[in-house]
Amino acid sequence: MKFLIPNLFTSINICSGILSIFFMLSDKENYSYYLFFICLISDYLDGFFAKKLNATTSFGKQFDSLADLISFGAFPSVVAYLWFDQFTTLNFLKYTSVLILLFSAYRLAKFNSDDTQKYDFKGLPTPANATLFFSLYFSNYYPFDFLNQYSMILIIFSSSFLMISDINFFSLKYSNYSLKDNIEKYLIIFISLLILILIGIQSLYIIVLVYILISLVTSLFKIFSKHNI
Repeated sequence: MKFLIPNLFTSINICSGILSIFFMLSDKENYSYYLFFICLISDYLDGFFAKKLNATTSFGKQFDSLADLISFGAFPSVVAYLWFDQFTTLNFLKYTSVLILLFSAYRLAKFNSDDTQKYDFKGLPTPANATLFFSLYFSNYYPFDFLNQYSMILIIFSSSFLMISDINFFSLKYSNYSLKDNIEKYLIIFISLLILILIGIQSLYIIVLVYILISLVTSLFKIFSKHNI
């Protein structure tokens, strides 16, 4: 029974992800907006319950990655494609959106073959990458002051590289709760809450960019620290 609970949330993630794609392609974007949050919550809960119930299995790990490929690989590819379809003057650029799916698949396969990624990730996690494109598409704040067909291409190439890189990106998993060992985690939580209060839910892309920046700075700091020892 305990193995069914995490797999149930993974199933919810899969269904929500594919429905998000269907609704995006059917001009019912409002449904996709809410379903994407269900994908994020379900993705968190399947891992949470798998660990809490000691129900982590090889099947569950593969099942979770297949769900993530749909929700955080295929869905953001469709989102980017539809964005280009609306705003690009160069029609061929919209096909670069397939890179999001391709590199997400590579990222997930790489994650599944590496057992060392317990409290940190190697490469930008697919949920964070998907949230970036989701937020850029749905935000009505001020992203379009800088977002055009060329900056979107740059974002796609940059995020694709980050997903398959060996750069450490911190997770919100804790081995302990000390400030010293989790400074970047508490920092992103504080900054995220501040941004959400000041700007609102449409600021998610800013939070993802801050997360990427903190991770890059932390990784560089660790590299320099090792060299100075």
